[in-house]
Formats: sequence, C-alpha cells, structure tokens
Amino acid sequence: MMVNDDLLVSYLSGNCAPDVAVHIMQWRQAHPDHEKQFQDFKHIWETSARLGYTGRADAAASLQRLKHKAAAREAASTGKVRRMPTRKIWLSSAASVLVLVALAWWFTARNVRVEVYTQNQVQTDTLPDGSILTLNKNTGLQFARKFDGAQRKVILTKGEAFFNVKHQNRRPFIISAGATTVQVLGTSFNVKNINGGIEVIVETGMVGVTLGKQTVLLKAGEKVITQPGTHTLSKTTNPDRLYQYYRTREFVAVNTPLWRMVEVLNEAYQSRIVLGRKQLRTLPLNTTFKNESLDDILSIIARTFNLTVEHKSNQIILR
Repeated sequence: MMVNDDLLVSYLSGNCAPDVAVHIMQWRQAHPDHEKQFQDFKHIWETSARLGYTGRADAAASLQRLKHKAAAREAASTGKVRRMPTRKIWLSSAASVLVLVALAWWFTARNVRVEVYTQNQVQTDTLPDGSILTLNKNTGLQFARKFDGAQRKVILTKGEAFFNVKHQNRRPFIISAGATTVQVLGTSFNVKNINGGIEVIVETGMVGVTLGKQTVLLKAGEKVITQPGTHTLSKTTNPDRLYQYYRTREFVAVNTPLWRMVEVLNEAYQSRIVLGRKQLRTLPLNTTFKNESLDDILSIIARTFNLTVEHKSNQIILR
C-alpha cells in the first residue's frame, strides 16, 4: 500500500481504517525520510487547522495538483524535464497551499455575514465594534462578522431595532432599511422597517437619514418617516416614548391620545383593537403600564374613560 497525501489526510483526521493506521506507522518507522515527510505534512495540517480552515480534503487535492503544475512549468520553461528531489517539490507545493489556505481563510473571515432573526422574543446583542442593539420581535438583521473596513454597515431587513452605537470618528455606522439609509458616528436611535414603511427616532446625538436624493438631519427627540411606495422623508417631533416599550417593557403615556396607545398595543400584542366612536380618538391618557397583560391594560383604560370592552370575532372594540 503506497502512502500518499490522501492516506495521510485520512490518518490525521482519524478517519482511516485500523489496518491503514498500522501501515502508516510501519512506513514512518521504515526510513528517516518517511518520518520527515510525515512531520512536514502534519505541520501544514495543524497550521491550517489553527487558521480555521476546514476544507482539508480539498487542500490535499490542491497539493497534488500543485505538484504536477510545478513540474509542468519547469519542463515548459527549460524544454526538458529537470528532476528535482521529490521532497523539495512536495515542500514547495505544500508551502504554496498553506499560503492559499491562509489567504482564503482571511478573505472569508472578513466577508462572512451574520444573520439574526427574532421570532416571538426580544433580543439584545453586541455588534463587532462594541455597539449594542436590541431587536424587537419578528425582526431580521444582517451584518459583517468583522467591521474592518471604512464603514460599519448593517441591514435591517424587517422589523424594529434600537441601536446604541459606539462612537468612532473615522468610521461611520450605516444602516440600510429598504431604500432608506441611516448614517451616524455614535448615538442612540430606533429604526423600524414594517412592510416598506420606515421610521427613525433619535434618542441621543444626531442622525442623517437619506432616501434617494433627499437627506434630513435628526437630533434627539425628532423622527422621520416614509410611507410604503413613496420617496419622501417627513420629519416631525417625536411626541412620546411609546416606541421604547419592547426594551423597557413599559407603556408610558403622557397626555397620549387614545388612538396612539391603541396603535402601539396592537403592534405589541399583535391584536386588533378598534375604537367604536370617533370621539374616543383624542381622549388623553396619563399612566404607565408595566409588565401587564393586554386584558388588564384594556380594563384600566375602560375604567378611566368609562368605556366598555367588547370582543367580537377577531376584534376588540372600545365603546
């Protein structure tokens, strides 16, 4: 049985048959050159493993191909075949493979994208630059495993997330949400991407929001929205702190019109609460709900405004 690269790969990976392992041990002991060849191969194997490379069988195959290519190039350049010691050719080719493996690993590590998707839970995570984000339920986010370029870029594919961005003067932090781009250096803000509608609310610092050729600057307490299918950014003052509910687990109402509270409750509990009369829309609510069920919240609202709560089909009607 001839000992070749394939056999050595299977031996080092622990996948060879017992009789093959015995044969390789006997081959190593038969001659000092065999042991030297084995140790050289093992060194490359272990170095590749430390680099995080997992395509070992492909590396062995590439090694064999490089042996043939090296010999072919030598023959083409001299017009004759120059016979070099086998071990020197092998070591030269092996070194080339190691360089290629290292470059492939480095390139892959820089370009691997992390995808995070939440379903029925709120999730807090730390990005590669130390920025902290909190994702609401049913949210998708993508970002590079390493932020080592000129920009720190993430993509909010759907849902809602709050970003507390670590300040870096020379590397802007950029969020893409649909056709809208949010750019900051270091600040905290909330971004929502729901069915093509984008909302950005700034909590601290300043944020630049771009859609097409339009760019607006937002400071703390301001927000911008764009409706699905439109190409215009609408900047306003943010009227409340209800957007924080999924982070704080609180619904803070300060002279908050009832329609706004209903809107947020429907989003948070995936419910269908409707107001039975137009006159109810502007009723001002002043309270804080913390870790309470939807039934308890509606019960308090009903007592506050002397309303009734009616469950009909898949709706909850306040009258």
